[in-house]
Amino acid sequence: MELRTVDARTLIENPDNPRRKAPPDHADQQMAASILKVGVLQPPVVREMPEGLMTRFGHRRVRGSIAAKRFELQVIVFGEAEDADDDQMRALIENTVRKAMSPVEQWRAIEELVSDKWTEEAISNVLVLPIRTLQKLRLLARIHPQMLDRMHAGDMPGERDLRPIASASLEEQAAAWKKNKPKKGETVSWWQLAKALARKRMRAADAVFDTDFAAAYGVEYTEDLFAPADEDSRATTNVDGFLAAQHAWIEANLPENGVVLQAEQYGGPKLPPKAQRFYGKPGTGGESVGYCVNEATGAVDTVLFTLPAPAGKTTGGGVADGTPELPKKARADVTQKGEAMIGDMRTDALHAALRDEPIDDQRLIALLVLAFAGSNVEVKTGLARGPTQRDGRAEIASLLTEGGTITSDPAALQAAARAMLAYALSCRDNWSQSGAVARLAGDAIGADAHLPNMATVDFLSCLSKAAVEGVALDLDVPVQPTGKATRGAVIARVGEGRWVYPQAVFSGAAEAMTEQAARERRRADWISGEPEAEADDAGGIAPDEDTGGDGPDTNDDGAPMPDEATEAGPAFDDSDEGAEGDTALGAAGGCFAGEPEARPAVPARRRQRRKAGGESQAAA
Repeated sequence: MELRTVDARTLIENPDNPRRKAPPDHADQQMAASILKVGVLQPPVVREMPEGLMTRFGHRRVRGSIAAKRFELQVIVFGEAEDADDDQMRALIENTVRKAMSPVEQWRAIEELVSDKWTEEAISNVLVLPIRTLQKLRLLARIHPQMLDRMHAGDMPGERDLRPIASASLEEQAAAWKKNKPKKGETVSWWQLAKALARKRMRAADAVFDTDFAAAYGVEYTEDLFAPADEDSRATTNVDGFLAAQHAWIEANLPENGVVLQAEQYGGPKLPPKAQRFYGKPGTGGESVGYCVNEATGAVDTVLFTLPAPAGKTTGGGVADGTPELPKKARADVTQKGEAMIGDMRTDALHAALRDEPIDDQRLIALLVLAFAGSNVEVKTGLARGPTQRDGRAEIASLLTEGGTITSDPAALQAAARAMLAYALSCRDNWSQSGAVARLAGDAIGADAHLPNMATVDFLSCLSKAAVEGVALDLDVPVQPTGKATRGAVIARVGEGRWVYPQAVFSGAAEAMTEQAARERRRADWISGEPEAEADDAGGIAPDEDTGGDGPDTNDDGAPMPDEATEAGPAFDDSDEGAEGDTALGAAGGCFAGEPEARPAVPARRRQRRKAGGESQAAA
């Protein structure tokens, strides 16, 4: 065996090379680039043959030297001492008995290599890797050390989980790891870690504002190295600042025919009443352009729409004359989204008060009675038809039993009562809403103290400009030229303190409670077929009565709303000792006599009213 310097171009390929499949072009390019920069680290092995020197091991090194134009190459020449019959085994061993670096080892090695000499660009040239890929590998190398040790041991997460983990700061990673650290012998729940570290981001590609607005609202972008390289992957976690900058830019650059629109429930633009979408060529139909910021994505949606022309009127001579537009309905101080936010805040505050505030036994009993009067409470009796849905009330009730009897432990009674109240009472703007009783309950136990700070971009953007200016005056904040600026001044004035919108507090529910009771009374009268309230003088329509003849609170098909069960029972018998059959409690609790299989009779008056709108649902 000797070391000899030869011309790489004179070496003969081994026809028995165990590697029959050619490596990808990228691998050969990496080999040539590394040889050009640092040379051949391990000389190829050749053997003297009658036709010349034949490569036995190191074919890619030879080809890489030729591609790099480094023709002078040192090789190890086998002689007679090295048995030629073992060359095939040596070639197999050289290609198989080796251990490639793990991904974590590669990440750490690249991170440790970066220095004044080995810049990212230099490493990229040698390894033939894009700068962006190199930066991504360095980002992965800076993951929390204990997480990297787990990955190095073989517990590797998928790229979907790696993305939020690597993008978080080291402090956030440490806190999440401490909370979700697996026990001995268990694997890491990477999806839980990723969920804990995930942050909502707004893409720079969706921004319409310029760098001046970005600086004014503190919007700074970072590169998402996991996104495709051919797109603008910059994003920011300053969601509030991004949305505020979008709104401010739109207001500052609104064209003459432009209108700022509110977002509907699913984020799309909500057109003004009676407006129609315009699908023609822009600028040809007198259309308006609506701009709406999608709160979910941050993108600005635009829509063309037209409004109906104002109706004309005739003068005394019978000539049609233009009439001024009817006074527009004033915009509500709080949007529908704002009302939903208030409902969520009230519900959370109410539940916190039920959990933490002191409540005496008498008040607790009163609250339970209120809870069962909520519009979201439904009691299934033994006569109800169809399967009943399982809920959590049985588990709560189980807290009251000890050995098959009701417990006398005051603490257990208090805990069960509080849990049942929290289960039943809700101010949310959806099917779970309890109505005015939830506000009465919250006012009774001081739930206002648990309402969060509402001086936020999310909530103040749900207020009209006039309402925001009213808030500013209440807080002695100068009104700014734009609503967005006024909101920012209000938020700055409140700072880390707490401000609650006056209309969001729990007090003032007595009037709503009275209206709810009256509405239930009218519904009970209608179901029972008793005479309704006298019609008013203006149009002869009884209060809360639908002029279509389908009765109160019906849907578009003339069917009762879900809270009006069609099997609500027959008209109440006046001869029964319960003379107050017109109350809401009587309407909700009425049951019909006879065999359980007997179907309830449908009041004649109800059948007649339903006849106009189609076949009776109760008779179907």
